[in-house]
Amino acid sequence: MGQIEVFSPAKINLFLSVLGRMENGFHELASLVAQVDFGDRLFIDWEAADSAAVELSCDDPSLPTDSGNLAYAAAEGFLLRSGLKWRVRIRLEKRIPHGAGLGGGSSNASAVLTALGKLAQEAGELGLSRGETLELAAELGSDCPLFLDQKPKLMRGRGEVLSPVFGAAAEDLVGRELLLFKPSFSISTPWAYKTLAATEGAYDQREWAEERLAAWSSGDLDLSQLLHNSFEKVAFPKYAAFDPLFRKMKGYSLECLMSGSGSSCFALLSSSSNVALLEGVVRDCWGDRVFVKRAKVLG
Repeated sequence: MGQIEVFSPAKINLFLSVLGRMENGFHELASLVAQVDFGDRLFIDWEAADSAAVELSCDDPSLPTDSGNLAYAAAEGFLLRSGLKWRVRIRLEKRIPHGAGLGGGSSNASAVLTALGKLAQEAGELGLSRGETLELAAELGSDCPLFLDQKPKLMRGRGEVLSPVFGAAAEDLVGRELLLFKPSFSISTPWAYKTLAATEGAYDQREWAEERLAAWSSGDLDLSQLLHNSFEKVAFPKYAAFDPLFRKMKGYSLECLMSGSGSSCFALLSSSSNVALLEGVVRDCWGDRVFVKRAKVLG
């Protein structure tokens, strides 16, 4: 029997360009993604059993605790592929808002895969190879492979093609402080993709997206100038709450961006930012039910 506690970080998209629909039906993306030091925690233990089994509990009663939860599905997939006859128990302490564009479910799934891999190694079992883990993560969700380590990545394809961020670009990004904020409502990812697909001229050009990423990577473009999210084209016209707050934050010389398909957003903080004041600005615009959290980019 063994047990482990793992951190499951949220992510932000600092650049998210939707380029169009691929032949396989998925949308093609070009994105700069980073994980932050805010997230969920999972407590996982196992014991030998006659057959593989998974039990999941969560402190958020609105979330499923069966195969509809990616953490459960990840454990189930790991046991099936490894052939381990373990009874795995997972306790999920949820802090990342769901329906937020912060990758909470995908992060949970990859945290489970990483934890079970470590537990199998400690038990002297083979578990899954790195390649098998990556394959399973990609099957669970497009964002899942990103979370198998906690370094910023350039993401392409449907999200499964990842490349590291190197040199001065990585140094500029890692440790950057942010203010995360989410309104009381969520945005449906299927709705966001469907609406974007139906909006003429909403897809970005691949050449433009790659030029922007290359310019930032080489130091020719500041991070604040790189910020871009294709989904703002459809989210802002539908949800009137975004634009007034973004305008107010710009009055404090802060650049903001929606993360993923929303509805969470973030502002890049500076050393002179008055975080308490900014939190008040967010609450004044979006009310007391807003989620606000200061965070830092991992790397």
